[in-house]
Amino acid sequence: MFATPRLAAPLMAMACFTLTAPQALASESAHFDCGGNGLSISVTLEPETGTATVVSPRGTEQLSAESDGVWRDVTQELQFRAGETPAILWMGSEQFSCRQTFAGAVQTQASGAHGGNETPVNAAGRSLGGRLRSGPGTNFGTAGSLNEGTPVTILSNTGVRFDGYDWFEIRSASGFIAYQWGGIMCSENQHIAGIYEQCRP
Repeated sequence: MFATPRLAAPLMAMACFTLTAPQALASESAHFDCGGNGLSISVTLEPETGTATVVSPRGTEQLSAESDGVWRDVTQELQFRAGETPAILWMGSEQFSCRQTFAGAVQTQASGAHGGNETPVNAAGRSLGGRLRSGPGTNFGTAGSLNEGTPVTILSNTGVRFDGYDWFEIRSASGFIAYQWGGIMCSENQHIAGIYEQCRP
């Protein structure tokens, strides 16, 4: 069984993740692979039930999303923070970086796995509704869906064009990262090339 001498050490830094009201992706699980120091750990978030499952060499453990937005286990030593890039898992005083994964594709920061034509955007926008994908195109698997008017952060333009609009890497208010086609998005406060329109008040 996995054990580490530092596991019971007091937490020097508490991780927090804000679990917002389920306006989008309410029934969609989010999967993360975490690692470091020779470990392989998986985290699965279930926003609809407010629970998460962590599978590590020390076994399977459950986390709950508490009212302060922190995913914790009953001992308070295991915590998960999905809103950072990359996401962070705390086990006692140890910290592990995590990357979000999808069926058939691995999510990487700044879309680096998709050809190197990405342009950072980092701007506010909204989804006009529709499916999210695990990569920039309809050939990638479905990664959930967003309701019309859902606020998002537009992280980058992938450089992949389809039917007159580009595919963008976006992050929802709950920290979920995926891809959406610009033809069903609007941008706040500025026009962004490759997106359908600027959002209306």
